Amino acid sequence: MAASWGLLALAVGAAVGGAQARASSLTVQGDDRSAFLVEPFCFGRGGSMNIKISDFRLSRGGKALTPVNVGLLIRKTEGPAYSVSSMMDLNEAGCLLNTKKPNDVVIAISGSNTSYTHQIDANGKGLYSILYSNCNFGSKASFQIDYTLMNRDGVFISEGEVPLPLVYAAASLGFLLAFAYWVHLLRTSSSPIHKIQYLMGVLCFFKAASVGFEAFRYQSLKIYGDGYAWATLFHILTFVKGTMLFAVILLIGTGWSIMKPFLADREKRIILIVLPMQVLVNVAMVIVDETPPGTAGWMTWRDILHFFDVVCCCAILFPIVWSIKHLRDAAEADGKAKRILAKLKMFREFYVLVVCYIYFSRIIIYLVKATLPCDLSWVASAISEAASLIFYILVGYKFRPDFDNPYLMVQNEDDESSVELQLQEELANPI
Repeated sequence: MAASWGLLALAVGAAVGGAQARASSLTVQGDDRSAFLVEPFCFGRGGSMNIKISDFRLSRGGKALTPVNVGLLIRKTEGPAYSVSSMMDLNEAGCLLNTKKPNDVVIAISGSNTSYTHQIDANGKGLYSILYSNCNFGSKASFQIDYTLMNRDGVFISEGEVPLPLVYAAASLGFLLAFAYWVHLLRTSSSPIHKIQYLMGVLCFFKAASVGFEAFRYQSLKIYGDGYAWATLFHILTFVKGTMLFAVILLIGTGWSIMKPFLADREKRIILIVLPMQVLVNVAMVIVDETPPGTAGWMTWRDILHFFDVVCCCAILFPIVWSIKHLRDAAEADGKAKRILAKLKMFREFYVLVVCYIYFSRIIIYLVKATLPCDLSWVASAISEAASLIFYILVGYKFRPDFDNPYLMVQNEDDESSVELQLQEELANPI
């Protein structure tokens, strides 16, 4: 456990260090790529960009070269905010400087230091991409690029991110209200309280806290261009929240603390595989998200981590499927066990709910981002947080502490007691 927290601290420290680089700086050492995306940014009317390249060195085979046919390209991207993703891998695109579009701005690098300043007029607002191009194939470049991208009135975040502080603050308030109501239910309920229900409350609190710190982070970035202190707290809480979310779904799916006070061997194996994998994915995502897109291998690592995140999401469905199967078998063994049938229906509904949430949060949200213009990119974040709040509320409603809840009812009939005993034996010794 201590090692896990040590790894988290190391990763967050690296991510915060990288966050500063993402906001204003990128260091390149011995890079042989012919082209790559440095940074995308959504400008409104009156925005400005200041770019400075320092210590530029070009070499081939260990011999220094004079910088020729190398520079930056400022390109305005038409269409949705995430159409810029098509520019992520430009290494095979050839010499961009020779194929520039009419409205592209070329910043030629002819020495060790180069500076450029550009003001966005009323007709120029939109999504801009800073592209690097080196037409000296086979050569390697080393340099540092510092850039300040700003919208009018001294706003240091993209036009589509300006409403995010309010969006995340509203989401945090919603989760805090849900947490307060859940605590009220636990304190006033006369029915037995299960351990998993306490964990559900803790999860809701960490979700509210992580979204709240995200609001503070974007507000600090918006005003001061520096949100790294808030980012540290946000990443720590997001790490804990993400791990707890998978743990709670897994434990509910197994029926732990409600249907049975133990975990079967194969359920333990799933937990021991999924949770450590999700921990590593969460830590790596923090580092990748806070790393400039121009970093070598950025797109590859992003896609790999998204793949493993989806794998973890699919893996947590197995315990739910197993529980549904055992409940169905138990119900078929004794048709009078009405409570078993009610639990079977509840598990099926929970399965559908989890599948819908995974599909929506991992696929639909990305499709929404891909269709929105850059100044409305905040809508995708608002929809994502609203979907998460609805998911938390529905799960909380289904597994609330209540004698009328069919999933938590105290059995009173002897015939159902025998079926429950058979069910627990099957869950403890799966085939």
